[in-house]
Amino acid sequence: MKTPVSFLGIICAAALFDGALAKSASLSTCAAEITESLNNLLQSGQEGINFAQCSKDNSGNGYAAGMINFTTGSGDAWNVVKVYMDSDGYDGEFDAFANDIDTYVKGTGGQTSGLGGFCTAWGKAANNGSAFWNAQSSVLTSTYYNPAMKLAGKLGASFDVTKAAIYDSAIMDGPGNGGSSVGGIIDATNENINNNTSGSSGNTLTINGKYKVDEIKWLQIFLKQRTETNSDNQANADSYNAIIDDGNYNWDGDSITALDDSGDKHKIKCLSSSD
Repeated sequence: MKTPVSFLGIICAAALFDGALAKSASLSTCAAEITESLNNLLQSGQEGINFAQCSKDNSGNGYAAGMINFTTGSGDAWNVVKVYMDSDGYDGEFDAFANDIDTYVKGTGGQTSGLGGFCTAWGKAANNGSAFWNAQSSVLTSTYYNPAMKLAGKLGASFDVTKAAIYDSAIMDGPGNGGSSVGGIIDATNENINNNTSGSSGNTLTINGKYKVDEIKWLQIFLKQRTETNSDNQANADSYNAIIDDGNYNWDGDSITALDDSGDKHKIKCLSSSD
């Protein structure tokens, strides 16, 4: 199921208009739509945003489901279920798991035994209407988007490609500040910078309180650091580097060209584009 145009803006609306995030960065509606479609391409190989997908996770995190492959193993898939169960639109699809939901949100590791029917319930909920889509976007926004935009705002990032890459890392590597999470990767990136670095992007970041670094030069160092921290990030880094090579830093137009995990090119459009 690809998101309809009527879903426009839900993904990041909470973050964009939350006064508590006034110092955070943000993405425009078009850039947010492209970013979510790019996330889905890199996570599942599909263009658009798919709320209904669900399958056993290849990396051992139980089941992976929804718009960014939320997993039962990490607990974020169960957080989606819990938010949905607490909504007015809940229609009983996950009743079989209701008694254990408060335990499951802590994560169920790689287990799939005892979770029979999870993907069937997920698919039914996704086809039931916007309440389940909203639950997914709510968890995505609070767990990944908001922390990523705070980090991007602290950094002083101006370009959509930088904000989206930090967001992608929050999803893939975790939103925290540990060594292998997005915050830790940013810290490691900055530790590698010990001089001014000029460039032609038009925006300069102040790193470590003193070094003036071109934003795109910083992003390239960050992407390299991601792959060194976790080799599973290579395809994502390659895709973002391809976007950089195209000079497509801000996504105010209606599309970008990105690479999937196999290196094939895809044109990713704003969902609201009439083209």
